[in-house]
Amino acid sequence: MLEDNSRCSPQYTDSLPDFGTGKKRGTFWIHTYGCQMNVHDSEIYSGQLRRLGLVPAETPEQADVILLNTCSVREKAEEKLFSELGRLRRLRELDEARRQAGKEPVRIGVTGCIAQQRGEQIIERESSVDFVLGTRAIRALPSVLDALADGQEAQVVTEDFIDFDASDADRLDRVRAFVTIMEGCNNYCSFCIVPTTRGLEVYRTGDEIIDEVRGLSIRGYREVTLLGQNVNSWTDKSTGLDFPGLLRRLDEELAGDIAGVERVRFLTSHPKDLSPALIEEMGRCSKIAKHLHLPVQSGSDRILQEMNRHYTRRDYLQIVERLRGTVEGVGLSTDLIVGFPGETDKDFEATLELIREVDYDSFYSFEYSPRPDTAALSYDDTLPPEIKRQRLVELQELQRDIQARKNREWEGQTVEVLVDSFSRKTRDDVSGRTSSNQIVNFTGDRKLIGILVDVEITRSGAHSLYGEIRSHSR
Repeated sequence: MLEDNSRCSPQYTDSLPDFGTGKKRGTFWIHTYGCQMNVHDSEIYSGQLRRLGLVPAETPEQADVILLNTCSVREKAEEKLFSELGRLRRLRELDEARRQAGKEPVRIGVTGCIAQQRGEQIIERESSVDFVLGTRAIRALPSVLDALADGQEAQVVTEDFIDFDASDADRLDRVRAFVTIMEGCNNYCSFCIVPTTRGLEVYRTGDEIIDEVRGLSIRGYREVTLLGQNVNSWTDKSTGLDFPGLLRRLDEELAGDIAGVERVRFLTSHPKDLSPALIEEMGRCSKIAKHLHLPVQSGSDRILQEMNRHYTRRDYLQIVERLRGTVEGVGLSTDLIVGFPGETDKDFEATLELIREVDYDSFYSFEYSPRPDTAALSYDDTLPPEIKRQRLVELQELQRDIQARKNREWEGQTVEVLVDSFSRKTRDDVSGRTSSNQIVNFTGDRKLIGILVDVEITRSGAHSLYGEIRSHSR
């Protein structure tokens, strides 16, 4: 699930940072590319910078420290990065004027998956970059800034310093929070670069996860999302607790809370590891949201084998059948890739048939793009770009029709909505989600944010529902 987020704030100060020992003063700007894990990593970077005395800037031009937190899942990600670095290069022209005024130069850093993958190559290609931090070197940021202040050359840190502590995270949301439970992936799907950029699986202990969720609940957060490249494979090696057991413990821990966490979501699930026990816990536990993001990638058994996904079309459909028979009203979303090397018209039609059969509530879809250090890079990718684009358009048109029909089916129903923000279109409306992850907009004010309310759906749109509030829940 990919996003593109910029971190900004109206706060700004003309004071510049003293990158030596002790508290620093100044401003920072973070641009985040990619998935929810990257968003949460940026929250941790932001928290570290705030503890050093910096505050967010509205624009990179106002910032003393600039971070580009990157994603390398798609081919164009690197193009976006170096295009942005090219735009930022002009800030270097102001460095001499800053020095004459007794101020430190702007510090530009690249973090995240491209940083882990490319390392020194980023600085070789773009001299304006001062530091590069890999995916497991988040905690090196303060020492890297100090090293630069001491006059050392550009810094590159891609060693494995993984640390799950997020106690200082500067969380973007006051209703929903991310909690990382694992890092890395052991699956080596032939198209995926994650094992290279995030490493192999490392798991946080169950007690640490439960403590963090409990702390967020005490602080008034209403929803948490457990993050990992493959949360289904999570296990606590010291106790033997598995992921279904973790969900059960969290449900029990949160049962008595009055104003705390009401919903626990999790991302992302690999179909080969989605056990019957996990489905049973989703159906039984009151605090576990009734939504599952279950990437299928293709509806063709031949392509699934080429992708090294370790399940068949039949396996996937049996999981869906069990889910819908166990978890009442479950919402289901997925990821799909079109134009994988060797994909024929028959393979693509199998994907369309699977979409019709599963009847997804939503999905994310992409054209295949070759990535370095993946097995599929060596596959014969002869499908013309115009065919890939045509297939993507056809797939998305099919889903639009399905989604519009499914949204219409909500009209007249009353649903429980956790209000988390104002509507994107107007400040007269608030917005929230159902347990099954449908977006609902309705008239309301700031006082409703963070509250569970009952809303009657009066009409539907292509991507969301509209309704009228009927009662406050809690």
